[in-house]
Formats: sequence, structure tokens, C-alpha cells
Amino acid sequence: MYEEQLNRIRRKLELAAEADPDYQVFGARSHRYKMKQPLQPAELQQFEQTHGVVLPEDYAAFLTGIGNGGAGPYYGIHPLGKKQSMELDGLAQPSHLHPKVGPSGAGGHSELHETNLDSLSDEEYDQYEARMFQGLLNIGEQGCTYETMLVVTGEHRGKVVYLDLDSYRSFFTYEQNFLDWYERWLDETIASYDSSWFGLRRGGDERELESLYSSTADKHVRIEALQGMLKLPEITDEMAAFLKEQCREESGEVSQWALQVLAKMRFDQAEPLLRQKLNGKDNDARLFALQLIRWYMPQGDQRFAEEIVLLLPLETNIEAFRFMTYILDDAGVDLLQLMLPLFNHPLAEFRLQAIYQAGKSTSKEDALPYFTKALEDPDIGVKRIAIQALSNVPEPALLEVYERLLLQHKTGDDYIRSNISRRLQEFAFASMDEVERAVPASLSQVRGMFRASLEPYRRK
Repeated sequence: MYEEQLNRIRRKLELAAEADPDYQVFGARSHRYKMKQPLQPAELQQFEQTHGVVLPEDYAAFLTGIGNGGAGPYYGIHPLGKKQSMELDGLAQPSHLHPKVGPSGAGGHSELHETNLDSLSDEEYDQYEARMFQGLLNIGEQGCTYETMLVVTGEHRGKVVYLDLDSYRSFFTYEQNFLDWYERWLDETIASYDSSWFGLRRGGDERELESLYSSTADKHVRIEALQGMLKLPEITDEMAAFLKEQCREESGEVSQWALQVLAKMRFDQAEPLLRQKLNGKDNDARLFALQLIRWYMPQGDQRFAEEIVLLLPLETNIEAFRFMTYILDDAGVDLLQLMLPLFNHPLAEFRLQAIYQAGKSTSKEDALPYFTKALEDPDIGVKRIAIQALSNVPEPALLEVYERLLLQHKTGDDYIRSNISRRLQEFAFASMDEVERAVPASLSQVRGMFRASLEPYRRK
């Protein structure tokens, strides 16, 4: 029944390995496009009898016809029943997971995670976890707490689902079954698509995604089609023109996603639209433009630097302010003089970001009074970042300020002492004799910290 598709998969495994000889695709170094030996039919039958379940037919055909684990999305496919993140006692129980939105079989988040987990007792939590896992077979891992599951029972039997074991959020992939999901991964690997978030976006090439977009007025489906384009390695001139048209004619999220795809694929063509949003009065649109500029403008490009310098002191949104500093920093602009006036900003978040960026300057020693004042800031986070910003500034005048801070912060709970210790290690003292000649005895805390760092070397 599945032999034709299995034959395609065998050929495509070889083509995928040829397309990625250096194993640059996420997880490829783990599996290297190699498959384990196929599972014997008797072994498959034994597993099904033991757990009282019949595995989805296409997945079973993969195990017995291609291999019992090996190459696959993320870190590969697990051998049957191995590397399980949960017990298999509930494997035969009906899975209660189903997509939160969209028609049956579409991709989407699950509804089961809507429970407030913090409100559950230990017994209720165990019951919830068992209910979440039942009917699922762990077929792969994505890293951290993210696992790849196959639904083996219930309404959505055969679907591949991604599950976060930390939050228990789950996502139904778009393909109807395991083999379609697996073959799509091979197709995208061969085509050099971005596979870092494989399965979370719609499949298809440019033509298929444009067709999907144009076939519906459903905003959510249109957004999914546009999001799917982000995985493509490039777009045609026709698609670039189509995206610009959608930016002008559509509104809200659809227009934003069209602009994001255009900015990623054809930044020069997105520039006029980004500039319009950057200089408009809509705060959210300005932040969005700044994000796209940061994410997709070529490194070192300075085309937006002049106007961002003018906008910077007027910005009231901390997130937009951060992105402005990131863009200017990426463009090679020394931010010191721009940041110094903001050391006195009424909001601590702005002061913190300004001091952080100023600390990257190669001439920050010339602004030492500003940094010294920042060391006395009432906000502990600002103090801490100011100490960090003074890296590679072993200025003796700072020792008195460090002494006061050490007296104020007698424990390491707020990391003030550990950060001062790093700054003191940058002073060129080779022995306590040198310290005692250069550092006044009144700075007992500073002397003590120097002693703690120098005496272990003397004992050696």
C-alpha cells in the first residue's frame, strides 16, 4: 500500500545526504542521514501485542521498510519504544489531544493545555500528565523539553504532534500522517529550505503557498501561507511584487507578515515601506519596522542610522529603544555620546540599556564621571550593569566607589560583589605588596578582595 512512497523516501534519503554533505541542517550531525536496520514484522507484532495497540499503518510500514529509527527531523527518529519521555502504560488509551483551531487535520495548538497547572494538587497533576500522554508514542526529540510525538489512538490517529514537556503545550503538524510529514522533511532538506523550525510552518513551495493564500479570505490561513514562505531560500521577482501589493492592500497581521517575508527575502524592496513605518506616528508599527530592520538588514549596513539617531532621544517605548541601539551598534556606530544623556533617564530600563551600550565604547574612559554616578544609581540592576560596563577600565579613582558598594552589599545575593571582583582582577597588581603601596588602607574591602584573588597564587 505504501511501497511507492517508501521507494521515494529511499531515493530522497540519498539526495538529502548529498544536499547536506557537511551536516548543516539542524540535528543532522546526530543521525548523518543514516537509518537503523528495519524492524522485523514479528518484532512489530510483539510490540503491538504487549501494549494492546495497532500502530498507524504508514508508520509501521516505515519501521519495517525503511528503518527502525535513524535520520529524521531535528535529532532523528527514535527506534520503536526507545528513548521514551513517558511510560507506555497508557499507549492504548484514546488520545484526547486535538487542534485548538482550524478544521480537523490542520496544524494548530492543542486545547488540552488550557488547564491551570499551578492550581492542581499532586494527584491531579499526575492524572493530568497521564491524560496528556495517553495514546502518544515518543518518536523523536527536538532539544530542551521539546519532543516529537505520534498519535496512535483516538480521532487524530496517525498525526505527528510536537509537545513541550515543560508547559505541556502541543502543536499538530500540518501533514495527514507520519510518512507525509517525513517526506516533507526530505523535500525541504533537498531544496535547502530553513528547517530550524521544521513542521511548525505550512509546507509547500512558493507557487503552492501563493495558491493557498489566494484561495481563501480566511485571515489565519493567509498568515500561515505567508509564514510558510519564511522557510524558502529565495523568492521570485513576481512573488516580491505580489508581497508589496499585499503590504499596500491588506491591513493588520496579514500586511505585517507580507512585509516580514519581503524584508527577509528582498530587503532593498522592503526598505521604503519600513522607512514609512519608522517615521510614522504609530508606535506599534515603528517597533515592528525596527525589529525587521534588525533581523534582516545586512550586517554593517548604515542606511537607517541617520534617522534612528534623530529618533533615539524621543523614543518612549523601551523595546523600540532597545532595537534602535541594536541597529546602530550593528551599523558600527559608537553610541557613547548618544547614550550619556540617557544615564539620567527617569525610567531604570532606559538607564540600564543606555549604560550597557555605552559600555561597548572604546573611549568610555573619557566619560568616567557618568559611569561613576551610575554606580550610585538607586536601582540595583542599573548599578550592576554599570559595574559590568566598566570592564577594562582599571582606573584607581573607581576604587573608592567600589569600596562603598562593597560596604553596602555584604552578601553575594545581588551579584554586586562578584562583578566588582571581576573589575578588580583587571588591575595590574602582581602582589599584595603592590596593592598595599597603591591602595589606601582605608579601602579595607577592596584590599580584602585583592588579597583573596592574589594569595592563592602566592601559596602556589
